[in-house]
Amino acid sequence: MTLARILRRAALPVALLLASVAPAPAQDPALLDPSKLVTPPLRRVQAPRPERYVMPNGIVVFLLEDHALPVVRGTAYFRSSPLWVPAEKTGLADVTGDVIRSGGSVVHGGDWLDDRLAAIGASINSGVQSDLASASFRCLRENTAEVVGHFAEIQRAPAFPEDKIELAKVGLRQSIASRNDEMIGLLIRTATEAVYGKDNPYARKPEYATVEAITRDDCVKLHAQAFRPERMVLAVYGDFKSAEMKKLLAAKFGDWKRGAPAPVPPPPVPPVAPARLVFAPKEDVTSTGVIISHLGFRADDPDYAAMNVYGMALGGGFQSRLVNKIRTERGLAYASGAMAGADFIRPGVFLAYTLTRNDSALTALDLLRGETRKTVEAPFTAEELRAAKESESNGLVFSFAEPSAILFRTAYYEVAGYPLDFLDRYQKALEGVDADAVLAAARRKIHPEQFVAVLVGKEKEFERPLESMGLPVERVDITIPPPPPKIAAGEASPAALAKGQALLAKAAAQAGGSAAWAAVKSVVAEMDQGLTMQGQTLSLSATQKWRLPDRFVGVMKTPMGDMVQGCDGAAGWVSQMGQVKDEPRVAAEIRKDYERSLFRLLGSPGGYQVQALEPKTVDGVTYETALVKSESIKDWVLYFAPDGSLARMEYFGEGMGGPARLTEVYGDWRPVGAVRYPHNIRTLMDDKPLMESKATSIQLDVELADDAFKKPAQ
Repeated sequence: MTLARILRRAALPVALLLASVAPAPAQDPALLDPSKLVTPPLRRVQAPRPERYVMPNGIVVFLLEDHALPVVRGTAYFRSSPLWVPAEKTGLADVTGDVIRSGGSVVHGGDWLDDRLAAIGASINSGVQSDLASASFRCLRENTAEVVGHFAEIQRAPAFPEDKIELAKVGLRQSIASRNDEMIGLLIRTATEAVYGKDNPYARKPEYATVEAITRDDCVKLHAQAFRPERMVLAVYGDFKSAEMKKLLAAKFGDWKRGAPAPVPPPPVPPVAPARLVFAPKEDVTSTGVIISHLGFRADDPDYAAMNVYGMALGGGFQSRLVNKIRTERGLAYASGAMAGADFIRPGVFLAYTLTRNDSALTALDLLRGETRKTVEAPFTAEELRAAKESESNGLVFSFAEPSAILFRTAYYEVAGYPLDFLDRYQKALEGVDADAVLAAARRKIHPEQFVAVLVGKEKEFERPLESMGLPVERVDITIPPPPPKIAAGEASPAALAKGQALLAKAAAQAGGSAAWAAVKSVVAEMDQGLTMQGQTLSLSATQKWRLPDRFVGVMKTPMGDMVQGCDGAAGWVSQMGQVKDEPRVAAEIRKDYERSLFRLLGSPGGYQVQALEPKTVDGVTYETALVKSESIKDWVLYFAPDGSLARMEYFGEGMGGPARLTEVYGDWRPVGAVRYPHNIRTLMDDKPLMESKATSIQLDVELADDAFKKPAQ
């Protein structure tokens, strides 16, 4: 049978079927017009009725059964206070909250807990914030008893091992190093500091020095202050029987003895900040962040519902006033938005913001202030109000679509001191919000005469001087202070300095002599490298060309393509994935690399102040050690092997994502020209393997022209 005949036979039944079907009635054109579609109103969030009871030791428990899935979840909340964290130890809450879980309990260590929870598909988390500490768990029904036991252990008796505390500090250092990278976060943080005052506990931020000051005893003390049964509110949701869950909780938490009543210190409320323009210079941006802000209010304020609608109408989405006026009509903004200024335990911060080009920063600030001022002079339009109220109502419904979300929010209301039916009260208040209510609330809560304006950007590209805004100008420094030295060697005695100098001179002699090292003008190295991250090792190859002291180009070949960085002696640059850009940090790092390089160190041993320290044993080998005094390199320690050769060096430098303690271990010294050069260098970061480099070729005093170091064309 031919293909044509097959198709004809198949088409006949289809044609008969179509002929037997009555023609469809004409479609109503209105149904094809999206603007004429009528959507039914969303129903109010229906709050479930959890069981609430109080254990003899003061723990408040909420239970809500749901047998739809064989899963059980729980969250414990505790009121905390920022006043429990000394200013000189800012970051303590982050470290404590992290290590409660990562360090495990005195019964089961953190690493064991990681493996066990992974094996049974469960999770436990913990955290401490300014006003609230918490812990949570999730598990399958059949593992509930075991997981609740571990959950109780970490809250009642966390181990706080030193190595996990140090690991948490590493993570915090990384966040400090990157805190100025993202504009919105930087902008809000700067505005919060300007409104609250930099010394207010809510405005403090961790620094390297405050993180270094944190000790295990500090973590133990903060945990004892926050994690107490009489402060605990526990919500458990999922596939369990309430009677059995009560017995389990009694077994795991019932003998946790409550302490003497000790109220949580009330949150400090700052005075009204004076109106002014706060400017933070940031030279590596093409856009400027602009915020106007002042102190907000608590969520138990009668204006809470109306102000949330106000925030939506002002800057809550693409239909909002700021987006339409600044972005759509004027084309001046990459993004715009606003926050009404509510918080549950303390007054929040009202803010309206926009991101714009550097050369339109003050124009955008004028618009931001002007449009916000108009909202307290006249009501929003009917369409603005309708869209804002719908957005707030819809967001509420979707946020609390699951009964578990309502349960955990109810437990939060309990710990924050709000009525348990606060959500229902809020919905009723929201339904009654109209244009007059929003305007009246805005006039009570928004004070244009108190606006603190904040700009973060490149001042030299602004369209006019900051002083033209008619506000007092306050300039703030957002530069991240460097880490403090960790080695307190004290004043060096003449004997310690002489011994340190002798150790370094002997190492130079062992490696070919200082004159030979000082004579080297350039080096070209080819290496096979192994980069270790998260337990995996990636094989790479690299070529480095260095004309001492400050011209450098390095190429690292990776599976994702070549990564190139260079310095022409003045400016640094990077090239990756077809993108070439200036990178000032490269030039600074090359200068540091030269200062601690073998060419400089061994070529001019008399050019350093070297203080002998006590011998140190590492991996069974005892090394003589010496501290090199340097303004730019912190905690720079040299290790000398028993034969006098330089075996390793440690220093505090830039790690993967932030400052870290770096160690270079030298091996396989072989002659290259007149010097002996290490052909194997292992690099450790905070005592963990990071990179191993094996030189396949080392060439000294190669002629390298200036063009070899120039930034390539895009």
